[in-house]
Amino acid sequence: MDFLNDPNALPWLIPAGPLLAFLIITLLTNKSKLAPASDHHEYGGHHPDYDGMMVPVVARYSRFISIVVGMSGVVAALIISWVTLYNASQLHHLGEDVLTSSIAWMDTGDTVFRMGVLVDPATVIMLVMVPIAVLMIFIYSIGYMAHDPRQARFFALISLFAGAMLTLVVADNVLLLFVGWEVMGVCSYLLIGFWFEKESAYKAAIKAFTTTRIADVVMLLGIAYLYSLTGTLNYRDIMYNPETLDMLATTTPIILGGWTVSAASIIGIFL
Repeated sequence: MDFLNDPNALPWLIPAGPLLAFLIITLLTNKSKLAPASDHHEYGGHHPDYDGMMVPVVARYSRFISIVVGMSGVVAALIISWVTLYNASQLHHLGEDVLTSSIAWMDTGDTVFRMGVLVDPATVIMLVMVPIAVLMIFIYSIGYMAHDPRQARFFALISLFAGAMLTLVVADNVLLLFVGWEVMGVCSYLLIGFWFEKESAYKAAIKAFTTTRIADVVMLLGIAYLYSLTGTLNYRDIMYNPETLDMLATTTPIILGGWTVSAASIIGIFL
């Protein structure tokens, strides 16, 4: 697959920068030792939340690597997003014509699950917003986390979160969207409980994790139900097929406890 010369394949590289940054930061800044927070003179002082605690010491080079690598991954995603937007603008009718590419992921015998990327009008809007928002978060975090002894861990998590979010944005099917959504959920849990020594952060992380996992189980059941009805999870196979849309609109509702969920409500997810 020629990513650089094929406009349809280029969107695969959009989440690659932050995901690669996560791996590099995790592997290169993992060598640390424990020391009292008050000993962290290299941070220009100690972090008040860590007085008297034993926390990982992150060397100067690790902080530098985490900032440079994290920023590079996000900037790369932003540049590739802009190039993708330009390629999309060259299409005569974006929406009817789209940038799309997919690969076979799993063969079950009766069907083949494919993972792919899709750039349509909705994706274009998100590709304008998401990379810029993530870049602003990184820039702000450089100063906000300057004296935190676990700065490298923070930038690794933010990079993974950004990569998962961009995967969700360019996904061409509900299953890949769900994978990106789940990774974002794990990152949210780890970021909310980043200062896990504080009881409030610990409890908030547990609450967020429990809430999202329950909701994600329902979401996964909805995805399975959608597949049982349509035989596909690809956006375009569902949304651009009038027969499929009509079938979903008239399907008998599912009753879950006291909740009634009709297949027509599934269409609302896409709209």
